[in-house]
Parts: sequence; structure tokens; C-alpha cells
Amino acid sequence: MTSVVALTWLLLGQTACPQAVVAPDAAELCIAEQQVRQAESQPISDRPRTYGDAAEHARRAASVATTTEIKASAVDLLARIYDERHLNAPDREQTALLDLVALRPHELGPVDRLSRLLERIGLPEAAEETLLAAHRQQLGEAEPNRLLAQFYARRVTALHRAPAPLKPELPVAAPQPDENGVYKVGGPIPPPKRADTAVYPQEARDAGIQGVVILEVVIDEMGNVGDAKVLRSIPLLDEPAVNAVRAWRFTPTMVNGQPVKVKMAVTQNFTLK
Repeated sequence: MTSVVALTWLLLGQTACPQAVVAPDAAELCIAEQQVRQAESQPISDRPRTYGDAAEHARRAASVATTTEIKASAVDLLARIYDERHLNAPDREQTALLDLVALRPHELGPVDRLSRLLERIGLPEAAEETLLAAHRQQLGEAEPNRLLAQFYARRVTALHRAPAPLKPELPVAAPQPDENGVYKVGGPIPPPKRADTAVYPQEARDAGIQGVVILEVVIDEMGNVGDAKVLRSIPLLDEPAVNAVRAWRFTPTMVNGQPVKVKMAVTQNFTLK
């Protein structure tokens, strides 16, 4: 009940929290919100420290959250603190947005924010795949198609604005595999394209289980998934997620004209309609 009181104050945009009547998770979230407002009125040189304090309180709120909504609100605030208008920490913003997508699997807002971040840091293929994954989970819905249309419009504009090179580009170091002969996706190694559609395991659907499982997979020279390791777990969905990704097929990745093994992170989003 006390968490609901504090969350109501936050949603109403109050500048103070009823600290005497809130639970620890909601109190931490209230403090974080207040510090963000405080930083916005400070000199620019003083803001990073205050934003850092706000992030620490938001992390505490998320770690001790007693409700999904409090946890999601704390993670949402973390993502805002780390965005380019505040602390400008893309790696931490990406982690927070991935958590937010998992906490709010039915909402496209976090998916759009994650895609725009990936696009901003120079990973348009990953941004596109993020939106395509949402589209596959909500086939027939208009909003995923609208987000994809906006993404492609931005890409066309960016390509038209890109200046022609004035001189030959410096040679780029050839990508190198790890000790197992596996290349990591990134830089000159684009993520391979999926050649199938994931299937929601019936046993998980029957149990009403949903959420996002993040895995690291190794894709062989034929485009088949070999090893699959869970990076972000939902215990009752981990095994169905691993079984699902092992059935995926990708277009082979080519390096110097030869198919190679690659390693990349993928998401398996289980969403009940």
C-alpha cells in the first residue's frame, strides 16, 4: 500500500514524497526523482554528481522493489538518467532499456527507445532487428509497422545526408576470431539475418509465462545455432528459449569470401496476447 502511495505521487508529478509513509523501494525512487529535478536546476558542472546520486537511489529502488511497477519505474528512470541529455552513458542506458523491455513486454515505448539508442551509437542493424522482433511478436498490429516505417525513413535521410568521402578510407584491420575460431558480431561483422520465425513454446503459453530471455549464441558456417548460453534468465522460460534458438536458421556470415562461425546476443521475447 505504501509503495502505491509513493508511486501515485510520482505519476502526479509531485516534487516531494511522503517519506514517513512509504516503503523503502518507493522512498528510494522518490529520492531519485527529486535529485533528477534538483540537477536540472543546477549549474551544468554540478549536474553529473547529482545525476550519479539519483542513479544510485534508482538502482536501490529496483533491487528492493516489492512490485513490478515500482521496479519498472526505477529502471525507466535509470535509462533516462543515462541518456544523452543527462549522463550520456550508452552502455548503461542500453542495459537499463533491456531490463525495461523485459519488465514491460507488452509496451513498444521501451523497444522504440532501445532501437533509437542502438541507431545513435552506430548499430543500425541491431536497431532494425530490435524492431523486427517486436513486429514478429505483434503480427497484424499497426504500431510495430509504424515504428519500422519511422526507422527506415530516418535511415534513408541519414544515408542521403552522409557526405561523399574526400579521400580513400584507411584500411580497416581484418576481424580476428577467438581461440575457438569464432568471430564476434560487431564492426565489420554484421549480425546475420534470421531465416525463420520463432515459435512460442506451448507449455510456456499454457502456464501464462512471459518475458524476455537474452542469450548468447554461436552460429556455425551453415547458419545453424550451435552453443546457446543464457545471459538474462527467466527460470521457467530459459529451457524453452534455448530450445527455440537452437531451431533458428541464419544466413551464413562471410569473411574474406568464406563462411565463418560468429557469436552474438539474441533475445527471445515470450508475450501472451
